[in-house]
Amino acid sequence: MIVILLCKINKLGNVGDKVVVKDGYARNFLLPNKKALVANRDNLLLFDNKKIQLEQELAQHKSEIINKINKIKELNNITILAKVGKNNKIFGSINSNHIVKYMKNHGIYLKNKEVNLPIKSIRKVGNYNVTIFVEKKLTVQITLKIKSYNK
Repeated sequence: MIVILLCKINKLGNVGDKVVVKDGYARNFLLPNKKALVANRDNLLLFDNKKIQLEQELAQHKSEIINKINKIKELNNITILAKVGKNNKIFGSINSNHIVKYMKNHGIYLKNKEVNLPIKSIRKVGNYNVTIFVEKKLTVQITLKIKSYNK
């Protein structure tokens, strides 16, 4: 069966591609989940109109991602103050929630899943490299500085 893809599907194709798939895959997965249309004359005309809209949405999404990356790069160094005891050990720990809150205060909205710390929870003062996943394959490296605010 020949179908027109409405979204990108790994190992199959991108939006708007006409691909040949097995009938069962098209009937049981692609068509019910609205990931494809059967490639007939009416659907080809319908998709041509829809393709322009999809391309605009994709361009807008890319520009949002670029803006997010630029904002994160502006905040290359993050400093978090923590109460510290003996041997530079933090009371409690610093984890991805703290970084998400810091970014939110600076107008960048992230999820906890998007922040990758070198260790699960940081318990000592120092500098750490943090990876932020903006998209599947797009990452940004920032430096996290943990400092003491003891008097």
